[in-house]
Amino acid sequence: MSASGCVRLFHLNNMKTDTEYPFTAEQFNALTEPQRQAIEAVAECLTGNTLSPADRTDEEIASTFNLLKTCAGCVPSEEAGEDLLNTIRKKFGAVYQVGLELAEAELKEKKITGFNFCLVTDPSYEDATHIAVLDYDQPVCYLHEWTKAWHLGFETLEDLADAVLLVKKHLVEKVIEFTRKEVFILIEGGVVHEVVNLPPNINVTVIDYDTEGVERERLEISPVDGELCVVNKW
Repeated sequence: MSASGCVRLFHLNNMKTDTEYPFTAEQFNALTEPQRQAIEAVAECLTGNTLSPADRTDEEIASTFNLLKTCAGCVPSEEAGEDLLNTIRKKFGAVYQVGLELAEAELKEKKITGFNFCLVTDPSYEDATHIAVLDYDQPVCYLHEWTKAWHLGFETLEDLADAVLLVKKHLVEKVIEFTRKEVFILIEGGVVHEVVNLPPNINVTVIDYDTEGVERERLEISPVDGELCVVNKW
């Protein structure tokens, strides 16, 4: 199985003394547009609803994202419920599932196909929770991370948004890496002026063997047959 390796997409936050409202309207209003979109998506993941303007009070914002605040346990004690493993799964999903969905949307906008995300979560309240993003249709692992649930906490909405956006960025880059295709065009005695309307996951390399009169610094070794040539990439 192809794998992305084990990368830490964000640093663990240091614990701070709880405040009345760890997440506030002031923090929300200071977000950039991409960060705000990520936070809205997290809110919908956690509650089933986005934050309406009327809900953007300190109290409502703190309540909405309470599961993701820094705390001493796997989850805040008031969030534990009867099924702790399911609550931990929900906590991680608010970061990784949302990042996955945002990555899907961006890839579709770029008209990149050939992937089918599958999020797998192995929750634990004693040891590390593992998260993997696989492909339903092919043996590819786009992401594999693990951390203890009590380490997954955020001090501000900005920190939370950036973590989600980092998951998104990682997945987009991995999909492009795994689906990128290279096309070689070999010419001699002709000129290619431009290559247009290329999909974002296609690289075109034009290899020109007509080297007469070409400056020495422009000459390269052909990646196809090792002959001297001029290489242009699109």
